[in-house]
Amino acid sequence: MSYSRRFRRTVEVPYEKTEIVRYPASQNGGSMPVTVRGTARELVEVDIHVDTSPFDSSVVNCNQHINGLTASVGALNTAQCVAIADNAEKVSKTIIDGFFHTVRTDLSTQKVELEQTIEARLILLRQQAASLKEKQKTMAEDYARTTARYQKLFADLNNELSVRVHQADQPVFDLVKEVDTQSDRMLHTDMVQTAVTMSKESSMLQAQISAATVKHHALESMNKVQDFLVSKARTERTILESCIEGSGNDSYLVPVCYLKTVSENQNIESQCITPSYYSFKNSGLQKKLCDCLENVNWEGDSENNIELLNSYIQTEIANNIAGDDNHSRRVREMINQMLNK
Repeated sequence: MSYSRRFRRTVEVPYEKTEIVRYPASQNGGSMPVTVRGTARELVEVDIHVDTSPFDSSVVNCNQHINGLTASVGALNTAQCVAIADNAEKVSKTIIDGFFHTVRTDLSTQKVELEQTIEARLILLRQQAASLKEKQKTMAEDYARTTARYQKLFADLNNELSVRVHQADQPVFDLVKEVDTQSDRMLHTDMVQTAVTMSKESSMLQAQISAATVKHHALESMNKVQDFLVSKARTERTILESCIEGSGNDSYLVPVCYLKTVSENQNIESQCITPSYYSFKNSGLQKKLCDCLENVNWEGDSENNIELLNSYIQTEIANNIAGDDNHSRRVREMINQMLNK
């Protein structure tokens, strides 16, 4: 809105001026400097008229523009919120899809790895099953041959026993034959009753004597057969324990426990422990084995070997430490802790 103002103020201006004043000629005529000082005062009035119409119109226009800008900002804020929500939904959907895609990929990879592992183990099991069938077939054939051989052996022993019994008791058999002959002859006489009684008593006595003799010889034969079979079994067992099947160039693994200790004096001691049936009686061989194991570059086993070793150890623990008492549980826990370390 336009307005007018009047301003009134007294303005003071100090002044100072020096001039040369000449005076008329006389006895002492001449000139002299004269300094004039003072302050001039003047009342000043200023009328100011301020026309604010352009400013008011510009304010109105600015207000309109600000209102439009406010509406634009509100619309922009609404659009930005909608865009942020859409983008957030797209980003979250992308992240979720990526996460599930990664999970599906990981699961697919694990599935493929497990399928390959299972296929490999199935192939190994099929091969082992085929090998077991072959061994079963071979054992059945060996059993059939062994059975036939022992049947023939027992049949020969029975025949030999029968022949020996007849040879040993040939007089008895001759007596029985003669008695039978005499019995047939005496049946046609008047002494039939006497002959029958004597024959009955004599036959019973001879039968008892023959049975005792046969039992005695049969017992001796069975003892000899038993001694023979025991000796044969021991011999075969000794041969099996002393021989190893192979082509002569095969390699065999022997379990060895290698210990290396460092004392407080920094003395290093090495020791090799083997099963009693593989123990090295020669100290030079044991020292050579310790030197070989000391120079070995130990590397970590593969996961398959570690899994097989853990399975074997757990089986041995279950077979040898099957108790449920505190001592057995403590031993199993200590073995598992040492195995994990």
